[in-house]
Amino acid sequence: TLSNLISRLRSKRKPKSKSHPQPPLDTRPPLIPSPLPLVLPHHQHLLSTHGWTTITLPQPSTHDPSIPAHPLQSAYEALFAAAQNFFDSPTAEKEKWKHRLGSEEGWSKIPGEKEFITLRTLAYTPECLRDPAERYWGLMGEYLEGTLGRISASLGLPAGEGEGLRKFVGPCARMGATEAEKTATMLRIFRYEGWDAKVVAEPHADLGLLSAVVGDVPGLEVWGGADGWVDIERGYTGAQATYTVGRTLERLSAGRYPAGGHRVVSYGATPPSSCQPTAGGEEEKRYRHSIVFVLRAHEPVVVNSAELETAVTGPWAEPVSGVTAGKMYEEIRGKHFNINIGHEEREKQRRNVRGKGKAGGVG
Repeated sequence: TLSNLISRLRSKRKPKSKSHPQPPLDTRPPLIPSPLPLVLPHHQHLLSTHGWTTITLPQPSTHDPSIPAHPLQSAYEALFAAAQNFFDSPTAEKEKWKHRLGSEEGWSKIPGEKEFITLRTLAYTPECLRDPAERYWGLMGEYLEGTLGRISASLGLPAGEGEGLRKFVGPCARMGATEAEKTATMLRIFRYEGWDAKVVAEPHADLGLLSAVVGDVPGLEVWGGADGWVDIERGYTGAQATYTVGRTLERLSAGRYPAGGHRVVSYGATPPSSCQPTAGGEEEKRYRHSIVFVLRAHEPVVVNSAELETAVTGPWAEPVSGVTAGKMYEEIRGKHFNINIGHEEREKQRRNVRGKGKAGGVG
C-alpha cells in the first residue's frame, strides 16, 4: 500500500560503502514545521526529502450524498471530460490549435506515443476547454501558491502574499484572457496511447516552481532514491494527485527542496474480451489522460539570493543578484532536453546537452 511505501521511504538508511562514499552531511538546521495543505501527516516529509508528495482531497460523507465533492476534484473531472471530447475530435479540428513554434502552446502529436495540448491563455484555447481550464487553473494556482507560502515559512522566509517565495507567483496563478496576459505558467493535458508495457515519458524533472499531476489511469512514477521508481498512482484510492518540486524552486530554496524526478509508464494490459474491432478492423485503443499544471516563476521578478538566505537555507552555493526569474529559467532550461518533442529533435537536444556535460530531460 501507499502507506507501507511511505514507511519504507521514511526509515530507509543507505548502506555504507567504501567504494561509494556518502555525500557530506547537511549540517543546516531542520526545516521549520509548516504543514502542507491537503497533505496527510505521513506524506508531509516527502516533498523536502524526495521532491514530491501526494494531495489527498477530502471526500463527501457516504451518509450524505448531497455534500458536493471538493472543488479541485470536480474541476479536474470536468476538465478530463472536456479534454477527452477534444482529443476525440477529428484531426483537422485539432490542427486548428496546432503547436506554435517557440511558444510551448497548442496541440501536438507524437505518433504511437502521445498527443497533448498546452494552454497558456484563453485566447488560444479551444472553446470546449475554456471554462473548465480557467476554473481548474484558478483553483490549482491558488492551492500551489498557498503551498509555496508553507514552504517559504519552513525555510524561515516571509509567507504573506507577495512575500518570500510567493512573490515569484504574481499573475501566474490565474489564466490570462489575452496574449498580453500570458505568463510563464502553463496547463498541459496529455493523452497517452497503447496497450503495451513501456515507458511513455522518460525520466525527467520539471523546470518551474511546482507541478501538479492528476491521472485517470495509473502511470506516473516518482523517483524514490534507494527504492528506485515508485509507482505512486497505483496506491491511490479516492481523489488523490501528485505534485513535484521543479528545478527553479530547488534553486530558490538553496536545495532544501530537491527537484522531483518522475516518468510516465504504461503497465500493459490485455485488451478485454468485450473489446470489439473498429470499422476499419483496428483494435480499440486504450488511453491514459493526465492533467499537468506547471506553476513557473513570473519572469520579471528579480532574484537576489541574499534576500532568500536564512539559517535554514544557509548561503547559496552560487549567489545571484539582480537576475530576473526569466533569466534564471533560461539558464536552467539550457542544461536539459525536452521530452515532449518529436523523436529526432529530442535526440538532437539530448546529444547537445550530453556533449556539454549537462543534466537530463525536462517535461
